[in-house]
Order: sequence, then structure tokens, then C-alpha cells
Amino acid sequence: MTTQHDMEIEQMDVKTLFLHGDLEETIFIAQPEGFVEYGKENLVCQLRKSLYGLKQSLRQWYKRFNYFMLKINFRRCLYDCCVYYHVFQDGMIILLLLYVDDMLIAYQDKSRIQDLKKMLSKEFDIKDLGAAQKILGMEIQRDRTAERIWISQAKYI
Repeated sequence: MTTQHDMEIEQMDVKTLFLHGDLEETIFIAQPEGFVEYGKENLVCQLRKSLYGLKQSLRQWYKRFNYFMLKINFRRCLYDCCVYYHVFQDGMIILLLLYVDDMLIAYQDKSRIQDLKKMLSKEFDIKDLGAAQKILGMEIQRDRTAERIWISQAKYI
């Protein structure tokens, strides 16, 4: 679709995504090593945010991300819950594809991609990786004049 409609493809990465999810249940953990005070060894810590390794972490991150995307008037694809899109008044569509903490954003015009990146960066701690070159172990090469895109996993072979 990006090749057919000559879309720019930009990439972003969410930093510490597990800390973005709010917990819905009460979870206690043992005090982390190095933080235990003398005489208070029996105390535990109550988590306010999800942490790496919790079964709930990915789900809580996704719920928060989904809520945000719907709040900024994006729709979730009916066939893939990690694909979001927004149709502008001129009929143009911007796409956001999410895989855990990796995102691709596709649109014909970089300015609207930059607008979306700014909104996402205000809400989440995100690293802008620029034009998509590699995602999920796949290398992306593009020849826009020939209207071609190649995806390769040569390093896995």
C-alpha cells in the first residue's frame, strides 16, 4: 500500500514501554536489592506502574496506547488490532503500525507524519528513528522512482 500510494515510511521506538501501562490490580513485590532498610526487611513495595516481566505489562501498554490513538481520532483496523489509521478531510489516509514498542507511520506528506510524531512524543517517551530501514529483523529497501519496495531477512538465512 505504501508503494502503491507513494507514502513516506517513518519509524519510531517506544522507550521503556512497560512503564507506560497503568495497573488495574494491586500488585506487591519484594523490596529491590540495595533498597532494603535495616529494621524494615519485612516490608514490600506496591507497584503503581507495570514492569518488565509482569504478565499484565504488555496488555496494559496496549490498552493505554489504544486509548490514546482513539482519543486523537484514529481508528483501529478491524482485521489487525495493531494497525491504526486516520482519514483526513481530503481523503488521504495516515497509517500507524504497532508491534510491541516498534512503530511505522506511513503517509504521503512528511509534515503530517511529523505532527503525529509530536503528539505521540508528548504522551510517550519515544525515539524517532527517521525513515524506516529495518524493523523486526527485516531490512527495508525502497526505490520510489521504480515504485518498488524490498523487504529482506538475509541476516536470518
